[in-house]
Amino acid sequence: MKPLTEVLIENSKSAIISCVELHNKPKFDYRYEIATILAINGWELLLKAYINENHEKIKLIQKDGRTKPFDECVSFVSSTEGKKFSVANENLMKIYDYRNNIIHFYKDPIDEILYSLLHKNIILYNDFLKEKFNFDLSDETNLFLLPIGFKPFSSPIDFLSSKSKLKESSYAVKEFVKSILTSTNSLHEEGIEDSILTGFNIAVVNENRIKNADIIVGITKDETKASVVVKKVIGGEFEISNDAKNKIQIEEESLFKTVYTLSYGDFVNQCRNLYLDFKQNAVFNRVMKNIKGNSKFHRKRYLDPVNKTGTAKDWYSQSIFEELNKHYTLKEKSK
Repeated sequence: MKPLTEVLIENSKSAIISCVELHNKPKFDYRYEIATILAINGWELLLKAYINENHEKIKLIQKDGRTKPFDECVSFVSSTEGKKFSVANENLMKIYDYRNNIIHFYKDPIDEILYSLLHKNIILYNDFLKEKFNFDLSDETNLFLLPIGFKPFSSPIDFLSSKSKLKESSYAVKEFVKSILTSTNSLHEEGIEDSILTGFNIAVVNENRIKNADIIVGITKDETKASVVVKKVIGGEFEISNDAKNKIQIEEESLFKTVYTLSYGDFVNQCRNLYLDFKQNAVFNRVMKNIKGNSKFHRKRYLDPVNKTGTAKDWYSQSIFEELNKHYTLKEKSK
């Protein structure tokens, strides 16, 4: 590694660790104003280290003595890294936009959005650092970004919901949120499911990462893009309904990626592996008849999901085995 690269990386790591430490202080004025400045500074140094190490023809120091501006560094790395840097690029530019226009956001509390962008930013930073320079800050610091505080935790979806103050927010905040939507749609169109926000799942499924489809549905006003809604959530259990009145909408495509993931063939094969006395007989047919009427276990996917026309295929959720356990003997229990 080149000497300048080493210095840039060490200073970059110091800026990011300071960002995390200051953000996590229980009482700290100008939290996001300072945290975003440190995050941008940390990334700028890291990207310059990457350019210095891998692209000698690119001059980091210009003739007037100034170094290459942050946005130009992001643009260059994005052009060389391509699609795999797209999420980091969009996330970085949202934080950069906030940092450059902080004064316009003073009237509106948008901490949920800023926390989600910054949390994801730190994860993306560490991923880039590990991939390009084989450093892992999680090993060096043992830091976790935990949502611990004196108020109930809320996600960006809470801020963006119809009950939030978004509709009363300033023009600057509305434009900022609109830019997040634009970035999300742009990534979605590229086929990128990773998000520029941190990992909150609007589909009430225990996943580590939220997908762009979930964000789009979580904040869209277009009811034609959603065919189902979460009707009830109690202790992680959910019920699916077609009544879209005052409910959370989920995009059809996302639903079959996160909830109804078993085809009929997959479901039957799992039954054979799980149950000692499983047979596809009259008993099985009676059980399945009841299951197909329960949206917790089963849903048909139509070629035309809006009008529910065309050939339909049956898909099942993992919850179906809760019902099958009542009718068959598990192999593990028989031992």
